[in-house]
Amino acid sequence: MRFGSYVFEPKKVPGFDFDLFRVKPEVGRRQPPQPDMYSNVAIFGDNVTARNHPEWVSQSEYGPGLRTNERQNFRWDILCHTVPEFREEMLNYIEDVDRRSMGVWLNSIHFADYGHCICPRCKEKWQKSGLSWLEWRKKEVTEYIAQVRERVNKELVIGLLPDPVNSYERFGIDFDALAPYADAFNVVMFSKTYATPWYWEMLSRAFKKLLKKPVYISLYVYGPGDNPKEVPSPEELLMVSVRCGRQGIDGILYLADKASQLVDFQKALVDKVELRQRLKNYGCPEVLELVERWEDIVG
Repeated sequence: MRFGSYVFEPKKVPGFDFDLFRVKPEVGRRQPPQPDMYSNVAIFGDNVTARNHPEWVSQSEYGPGLRTNERQNFRWDILCHTVPEFREEMLNYIEDVDRRSMGVWLNSIHFADYGHCICPRCKEKWQKSGLSWLEWRKKEVTEYIAQVRERVNKELVIGLLPDPVNSYERFGIDFDALAPYADAFNVVMFSKTYATPWYWEMLSRAFKKLLKKPVYISLYVYGPGDNPKEVPSPEELLMVSVRCGRQGIDGILYLADKASQLVDFQKALVDKVELRQRLKNYGCPEVLELVERWEDIVG
C-alpha cells in the first residue's frame, strides 16, 4: 500500500510516500503546481467560473448545479459538461499542470447528478447523437477523459464519488470505459465522522471489486475553516484506515487544509499505543507500519 498527504497548500509532509497538492479545488482558486508534488485538479466543480459565467452552470428539472439547490444539496457549484470554451481551457490548463508537476489527479470529471444537464446545447447534442440519454452522458464523460489523457504524459488518476452502484445513472460514469485512460482511481470518502467504519469498509470492498485499475481512497482529517471539535477523531481515522485497508485497496490519502494539521494527526496516531496494539489482529499491518514509521519523525 501507498500513503499520501492531500493538502490545500504547497507543502510536503514527511512520512508519506507521496504528496498531493490541491492546485485547483472546487472553490475554483488556482495555485502554481509544485515540481515535487502531484497536482489535484477539479474540473467541472468550479465556484469561481460559475460566478463569472452563470450561463455555464449545469441545469436540471430539479434546479441548477449550485450550492443553493436544496433539492440536490451540492457542496460546490457545477458547470455544464459541454461548454466548449471551458472544456478547451481546462485541457490546456491540465496539460500545463502535468508539465509542471509529478502528475495529475482529477476530481469533478462528471455530470452534476441525476437529470443534468438539460441546457439547450446539451439537449441538441444528445438528440443529434442518436443515443439514449444515459449512453450520451457516458459518451461525453468518457470522451473528455480520453482528451485529457492525450494531454497528460505523467500519472493520471481519476477521482470518483463513493457511489459504486449508481454512478452511471447519476454522473455518466462507466468504470470500465474510464479504466483504459486511468493509471489508478481515487475514491473520495470524505466525512466529518467515521464512527461507523463498516460502511466505509463496505465501499472499499465494492470499489476494489469493480475497478480494473489500482484503487486509492481519500479520508478526511481537517478541512478549511473546520471547528476542531467537528472533525474525525484520531481513533476513528486509525480504525477506518485499518478496516478499509484490509479490503485490498492500493493506498490511502489523508486530506487536510494545512500540512501542520497532518503533522498533528501523525502525532495523535503515534500516541494511540493501546489502540494500535489492539488493531494488530485486524488484518492490515501496512497502516500500523506507517504509524510506526512516524514515530521516528514526530517523536
